[in-house]
Amino acid sequence: MAQKHILKFYPVDNADNTLIKLSDDSTVQIDCQIRDGEENSNGVKIYDVKKDLLKELKKDSKQNPFVDLFVLSHPHKDHCLGFANNYYIGDPDKYSDYNRKRDEIIVGELWVTQQLFLNDICAEAISIRSEAKRRRKLFVDDPDKANKQGNRLRIIGYNDQDKTVDGLHYVPGDVVKKFNGKTSDYLEFFIHAPFKSDLVTGKADKDHNATSIVFQTSFRVTKGGDIKTRAFFGGDADHYIWEKVLRISENNNNQDRLKWDILLSPHHCSWSFFNDRPYEDNKTPMDYSLELLDYKQNNAYVVASSVKIEDNDNNPPHYQASKQYIKKVGDGYFRNTAINISSQAPEPLEFIIEDNGIKLTKAESTAAIGIIGSTTPRAGR
Repeated sequence: MAQKHILKFYPVDNADNTLIKLSDDSTVQIDCQIRDGEENSNGVKIYDVKKDLLKELKKDSKQNPFVDLFVLSHPHKDHCLGFANNYYIGDPDKYSDYNRKRDEIIVGELWVTQQLFLNDICAEAISIRSEAKRRRKLFVDDPDKANKQGNRLRIIGYNDQDKTVDGLHYVPGDVVKKFNGKTSDYLEFFIHAPFKSDLVTGKADKDHNATSIVFQTSFRVTKGGDIKTRAFFGGDADHYIWEKVLRISENNNNQDRLKWDILLSPHHCSWSFFNDRPYEDNKTPMDYSLELLDYKQNNAYVVASSVKIEDNDNNPPHYQASKQYIKKVGDGYFRNTAINISSQAPEPLEFIIEDNGIKLTKAESTAAIGIIGSTTPRAGR
């Protein structure tokens, strides 16, 4: 039977919630947006993310649901809403019938940046900070226990003293194949950012977006096989960060680490990937932003995790930004989570990764937003 992996982008308005499920049932969640209620303020049905996650995630020997790895790109509400009420916080040995009744999800390994430990974070991120602090303390006090499922932690980037601790930090340039105590045969991460220069300067205190975790994921379908698909994630990183990603990678002959088959458009398809905001004062895309897009492979997709993209002043999502993406990948390869299947009851964008590449399932057959009539060539870099 052919091996396949799943990459799923949930419809969560201007927010991110992504799930990777490998053929061996290992799971990775990138950011969190679990909302209460039936409809949003525009009357659009709220997709039940928690219900779907529970369907996809494994259970441990005690029948407790868990995700192998949870990556918090940065501590903003649109990337961590619902964590406190849906994920288990505390010593996993104390997971109780109460937690089980609530289907609280255990996080096998947690990735965060140093910015999470600052005082100036949103209320929704406080529970994650509390859990990260518990795990960080355990790393010092009881290293053996810290290396158990539900206790594992990695801090991405340098700390506030411009240092790293062996076994606790990953920094730009690191290749990571092991998570939740197991080396993966199918998935590896290349850490691009946050950069030391952004973490140890005042910019980080003023703009958490600048310290978003930026990484490339590479998928193999068979053990020891070739890389078949690459996906790029960058939270809300702006064009200044992406220029560094591009230049540093090229200067170090890491062009392969810039290739992508799927790009989650940064900051929910805002103009900040292409230039400063407001758009009216900065209408020309930066050359380096367009250069990075040219690392797309054949039939590459851009995913906009946002509300429906319309020709208005919203930013994000930004209409002109979507046009720039479409110029690069073509109408049918730019996908907006808000209108997948139905604009009134959207469902997740789901990609299957197989030996012959990626395939989009459960998607509208029409162009994702229908704003560009022409189709661009499908050649990749």
